[in-house]
Amino acid sequence: MQQSKSQTARILLRQELRVLLCSPALWGMLIILSVLTGYSFIQAVNLFSQASRTALAYPALAGGMNPLEGIFVPTFGAYYLVETLLLPFVIIRLIGQDKQNGTLKLLLQLPLSPFSLNGLKFMAMAAIWLLILLPGLSVFIIWHCLGGAVYLPEIICLGLGHTLYTLTIVSIAMFATTISDSLPTAAMLCLAATLGSWVLDFAAGSGGWLASLGIWSFTTQLRQFENGLLSTNSIVYFLGLSLLFFISAAIWIQPGRSLLHKLKALFCATVVLLIVVAGVMQAPKFLDVSVNHKHSFNPADTRALQQMQKPLKITIHLTQEDGRLYDFEHEILAKLRRIVPHLQVVFAKIQAPGLFGAAENDNYGLIEYDYAGKHEQSYSNSTQEVLPLLHALAGQKVKPDKFQDYTGHPLVTDVNLYQWWFYFVLPLLFLFSAWRARKQ
Repeated sequence: MQQSKSQTARILLRQELRVLLCSPALWGMLIILSVLTGYSFIQAVNLFSQASRTALAYPALAGGMNPLEGIFVPTFGAYYLVETLLLPFVIIRLIGQDKQNGTLKLLLQLPLSPFSLNGLKFMAMAAIWLLILLPGLSVFIIWHCLGGAVYLPEIICLGLGHTLYTLTIVSIAMFATTISDSLPTAAMLCLAATLGSWVLDFAAGSGGWLASLGIWSFTTQLRQFENGLLSTNSIVYFLGLSLLFFISAAIWIQPGRSLLHKLKALFCATVVLLIVVAGVMQAPKFLDVSVNHKHSFNPADTRALQQMQKPLKITIHLTQEDGRLYDFEHEILAKLRRIVPHLQVVFAKIQAPGLFGAAENDNYGLIEYDYAGKHEQSYSNSTQEVLPLLHALAGQKVKPDKFQDYTGHPLVTDVNLYQWWFYFVLPLLFLFSAWRARKQ
């Protein structure tokens, strides 16, 4: 029986791959992806070259020339659009056709569980994902041939983020298809989830409770990987969501189960996963894989801050709209949250007459620090002033470690010759592959 199940699984896996490879939606998506990736890459290289001319003329600006930020993240914006808007239709068709033509009822009678059936679809999509990565791999190869720098840890982090994001989108699409009676309804549900998360990311900038929800947006979590920051919380977040929707889809397609029974099973699965994910997130770990170490302080400063075992309270007298708060958050506060064991951030109540008006508070702009009964304050949001202040509160003397500063990788080049690869060769290759797949 075990051998029979294995043989059945292999046959079904080949069938799922065949269905995907014969899908016009898949090849249409790949052609669109190739064109979008090529356009994004060419525009990014042209802009990077223009900025590099200035950096070569003024070497002090060269440190800001990072290929990850200037080339790869803008280029993979095309992947983000395709993963969000087009990939769900491929998944919905893969499962929805089985429901519409009655194949799903026959599959559920095989000696395979609904979890195994959904797992086979995931395996088929994993194989197709390698095909989807072809335009992106072309970008790295072409950039390297042009003489551009490629820092492998950043690339792996970026690829991992998009893989986890895609895994989540696939799971959502599978669940939307199983609970819907028609393909258009499933598409609407899936887009409502993905675009709702997208809108939430934009609304997070308004502050308040939306800002608290915005950190759980798919886009916000993906952005950490794009910035070269590996976080166990982000990895667990995507994996937890993917597993939740995968389990939910498997529960919903089980035959002979009442609606109440399915809802109970969904509730139990959700509670268990929430407990597990929340438990793992209680002790987050971070790894800065960026080539310029932009998410980290000097290693000596990091070691000293990690030894601050008593609560550190930071009181901020700034409004959410103030640009100084943005700089303080990204340059100092975000790093402190990842390092200091017991950090408390408090925003003082500020009254301001308007966006361009002066605040009605003499302490506006002040940032206060309290640690172990000691108090310090400063108007600065610079690490050169804030870090010595924190070390003084902890009674520590820190000598920064010496390491080579990031000097940047400016490059002036012409990439227009490679537009034929993205606009002509790759689309023709995908069209030929689609024709071959339908002929077999």
